[in-house]
Amino acid sequence: MNKLHSLTFAVIAMCGWLNPALAVGSEPATTPIAAVIPDLNNIQKWNDMAGDSADPFWADDDNLYHFSCDGRGFGKNARSVRNLCFNKLTGPDLQNLNGELINAMDYGKANQTGPDGATWKATGQECIDGVFYAFVVRNIYGDKSKDPLMRQTAFNASLIKSTDRGRTWTRSAQENYATPMWPGTRFGGPGFIHYGKNGGQVKRDNADQFVYALSNNGFWNGGDDFIVARIRRTDLPKLNAADWQYLSGGDGGVESSWTNDLAKAQPVLTKPAKLGWTSPAFIPALNRYLLVSWYVTPTLKKWFEPERVVYDFYEAAHPWGPWTCISSFDDQFLGKGQHMYGPNLCAKYQIQQGDDVKVDLYTSGCPFPDVKNGLYKNWRIPLIVKTKALPPTTIVNDDNPAIRYTGQWTAAAKRGYSDYNDDVHYSNTPGDSAEFSFTGTGIELLSEKFKDQGIIEVFIDGKPRGSLNLKMEDFPRIAQIRVFSVRGLSAGQHTIKIVNTSKDYVAIDGFVVSK
Repeated sequence: MNKLHSLTFAVIAMCGWLNPALAVGSEPATTPIAAVIPDLNNIQKWNDMAGDSADPFWADDDNLYHFSCDGRGFGKNARSVRNLCFNKLTGPDLQNLNGELINAMDYGKANQTGPDGATWKATGQECIDGVFYAFVVRNIYGDKSKDPLMRQTAFNASLIKSTDRGRTWTRSAQENYATPMWPGTRFGGPGFIHYGKNGGQVKRDNADQFVYALSNNGFWNGGDDFIVARIRRTDLPKLNAADWQYLSGGDGGVESSWTNDLAKAQPVLTKPAKLGWTSPAFIPALNRYLLVSWYVTPTLKKWFEPERVVYDFYEAAHPWGPWTCISSFDDQFLGKGQHMYGPNLCAKYQIQQGDDVKVDLYTSGCPFPDVKNGLYKNWRIPLIVKTKALPPTTIVNDDNPAIRYTGQWTAAAKRGYSDYNDDVHYSNTPGDSAEFSFTGTGIELLSEKFKDQGIIEVFIDGKPRGSLNLKMEDFPRIAQIRVFSVRGLSAGQHTIKIVNTSKDYVAIDGFVVSK
């Protein structure tokens, strides 16, 4: 399988493992996930907020809520930037969600440190039976931590709750600092598994009775392993760490596998320096779990200036696994100096599309200045969760002689925008066209999206397939984007034709042909 220079999809064959202790009676079958494809063509960003670490949860009032860290949250009138802000997302549909700051939390100003040299961050968040919950942890940035990989360390986690939709919270910051519920790093990066609205009522894995969470060993970026924890839903409001249980090995469906002793917890997934904070999501249509981990590569030399950030996707039949890596992609599509980080998956707006399911990933990015076109905000990347293996593909670069350009196209190389092979053909003349004949069952167009891009019309075998607007406001130029895709063509020869229908620039970076 060919790999895009800036966007890698690693697809690994799956085996349908099912816990025999739970595969009884009327339990629905599960459908293993074969691959995850990020739909970078439909990125959505909220320009009226600043901050990171968004983990939107689906509350009982049908709205999404989430904390943001080190920012002002939503709106221009927020009272300075804070370590934690609590926000609400409302709107008629996914494309028209509007953010609102609910609470500029009393957890200090952004980057404000305490006597321990650490700041406050929020990790996993959820609504369970009408009550909002969030884990808060102490963090030391990588340039001040003692970690040899310059990872941001996390420790002394506590759980807080709100019974008035985020306006007030119990426990207080002072209490969490003085007597953390989970001292140390072993439960330093917890994230809830999102099951659905108001915590869901999923009977699989007894999730209607238990709340599940995964935590790494205390690193924001690139932890070493994950353990799985659970608590009875009826005990969660007590905010008592002693009520939590941890998988200590063996079959998670057997009660003897669980212990109240955190020191006896056994990892369910181990990948040294590759498992950053995250909140997995359950996919009801598949009865399957999806997790996205993240890390920087290579080792950081300066905080926080990574060369590349990688997101790895894992799937499993149960919270305790086994977790299998099925796909990866990185942030090189953003261009030099632009990065994404801190991914979380959302339970709301999952849509089944034939054999596939659309799931939303929320993330943030840098550089960090609070500007309209910046990445230090809440943004969303739709994911296409595939249940069938993808066919082999071949990438045809834009300079391939088989592509017939008509009109005033210009070939441009070494532009430094992370295009495939660092070159494109571009046009800003209406009527210019490019035509490519291929043999296969599918075709995708690689292009760019930016504020200076225009509109193209696409034809397959002479028949119109619609117009595409490549303009993208208030976002860095993004490259190698699969702006058009068609699959399921009859095996044989086909032709794709691209026509520039505007006076703005349009770029052809190449084609991806499916066998």
